[in-house]
Amino acid sequence: MSIKKAAADLYTSIASRPALQSLHAAVLKFTLYAMGIGYSEHSDRNGERRWLNELHRRLTGLSRRAVIFDVGANVGDYAREVSEVFGAQVELHCFEPSKATFEELTRRTATIEGVVLNRLGVGSTTTTATLYTDGDGSTLASLYPRDLERFDRTMDQTESIELVSVDDYCRTRSIEHIDLLKLDIEGNEFEALRGAAKMIDEGRIDFIQLEFGATTLAARVSFHDLWTLLSPKFELYRILKRGLHPIRRYEEVCELFMYQNLVAIRRK
Repeated sequence: MSIKKAAADLYTSIASRPALQSLHAAVLKFTLYAMGIGYSEHSDRNGERRWLNELHRRLTGLSRRAVIFDVGANVGDYAREVSEVFGAQVELHCFEPSKATFEELTRRTATIEGVVLNRLGVGSTTTTATLYTDGDGSTLASLYPRDLERFDRTMDQTESIELVSVDDYCRTRSIEHIDLLKLDIEGNEFEALRGAAKMIDEGRIDFIQLEFGATTLAARVSFHDLWTLLSPKFELYRILKRGLHPIRRYEEVCELFMYQNLVAIRRK
């Protein structure tokens, strides 16, 4: 028996008791927080803002303005952060399909230079779809009618929206390169990536940021699906409060459907 297995057997013989399960659950919860899993706090506290600053550093020296796609822009919080970090040195394409939310996005980004607003969702193809929400301006609006009764919320309001694929949008707008494709679209991230296949295959997207968690589960998408799609051309990382953690290989433990922010960096 190896030392590692012997230690595991000894530990479980002592600690694997019903009376200790609540303690284990609490320790596990905070351990996952430290791993960037389940910690859905403001960008200043969960590492997103730190990553945005790092991205700005990496893109310093470009002979053109950085091109960022903010897909699922909601009311413009991320757009305002991008403006604070990049100033006028960015071309920011915001996508928000909900009519009421788009109106608020328009109001809140009116003074930001370099913003292109699109009342569109993003998917695998250019088409129409139904958006489910629990109210105007909700950050939970999704193409998937999630069961949120445990949070005393119901996704019982619907709206017909237009979807566009990244490839179609870039072709019609003559966009040659995307520096950052940020996807926060409540479970439809995988479909959006499928709709960016040409840009990805041609090496025309350098960085991708996306969420994985309960919304991904609602879409019936696994971490393995994302890994299979992205890992041939990108290195994957999880955003931590104090940096990026590399995900070097797929393991079943990756299938934790709890909020986490991932970054994909194009392989050189």
